[in-house]
Amino acid sequence: MAKMRGFLKKKKKGEEVQESRVSNVSNTAAKKKKKQSHYSLMVEDVFETNRLQGVMVVGNLYGKIKQGDTMYLYQPEKPAKEVHVLNIELGPRDEVFSAKNQQVGLCLDLERVDEVSRFAVLSDRKPLGASLSSRVVINPRLLGLTMEYSRLYSNSIYMQELLAELCRTRFLLPLYMDQPPIPQEDGSFAYSPEAQVGFRSLKKWDDESQTVFPAFTDEIAAMSWKDAFQKGQPRRYGVMLLPKLIEYVGKGHAGMVLNPFGPVPVFFPSELLEKVKESEIYKERFVYPAQKQN
Repeated sequence: MAKMRGFLKKKKKGEEVQESRVSNVSNTAAKKKKKQSHYSLMVEDVFETNRLQGVMVVGNLYGKIKQGDTMYLYQPEKPAKEVHVLNIELGPRDEVFSAKNQQVGLCLDLERVDEVSRFAVLSDRKPLGASLSSRVVINPRLLGLTMEYSRLYSNSIYMQELLAELCRTRFLLPLYMDQPPIPQEDGSFAYSPEAQVGFRSLKKWDDESQTVFPAFTDEIAAMSWKDAFQKGQPRRYGVMLLPKLIEYVGKGHAGMVLNPFGPVPVFFPSELLEKVKESEIYKERFVYPAQKQN
C-alpha cells in the first residue's frame, strides 16, 4: 500500500436473534467498568519502513498507549490477532515512548503489510473466549469505526465497512420485563414466552416529535445511559442482531442511534437501515441461511 502522503502531521496535539438472552449487571460491576480506560485506533494507512523492523500503521489514537503494549487487531471475517507495539512515532523519526489522544504511527511486530487492511481496528479489548462469547457483548471494530464517523461519513468505502460491520454486530439494549428472568446453566438469563418485554426509545435531538431506537456496542457504552432504569429496577440487557433491531426501528422510529450517550453517537436513519437489508453481506448472514432452512 502506498505510503500516506506526509505520513503524520508534525506533533499534532491533541446467527439467530438472541433477543431472549438477557444479563443482570450490578451497580458494583458498572462502577468497575467505568473506571477502566481503553484505547483504540482505526487504521487509515499501512506500510513498511526501512528504518524499523515490522509494519507501520497510521491512524488517530483514542486513549493512551506506550511501547511494548499488547493490542488486538480486528478485521472483518478474520479472527482477532494479538500484536505488540514496537515503536510509536508522531512524525518521521519523531519517536516517543507513549502517546495519548493524537494521530500516531505504530510499528507492530508483523511481517507483511498485507496482514493489515485499511479500516482495521486495533484495540486493547481482548477477544472473548468461547465461555464468554454467548453472554458478553463487545464490538471493538464497530466502536473503532464509529470514532471516525464525523470525519469520514462522506467516504463511500468507509461507509461500506461501517454498514457491513453492523451486520456482524450483536447489539446490547436495556431490557424491561414484567416477569423475572430465568437463570440458565451457562450463567445467562432467559425469559418465558408469556413475559412482556419492552425497550425504551429516545426523543430525536433535532425533532422531539420523532423517536429513535437506542442500541449499544458494549456494557460500558450502555451504562452511560444514567436513567435507562428507574430506581430499584433491575439492570437487565438484551442482545439483539440487526434484523430484529431493524424490525423494532420500523415500529414508528426515525432510525437507530448507536451509543447515544457516547463515546461517539452515530445515527442511522431508518431508510439507510432498509438499504442495508439489500446488501450482499446482510443476505449472506440472514437471508440465505433462512431460505435454506425453509
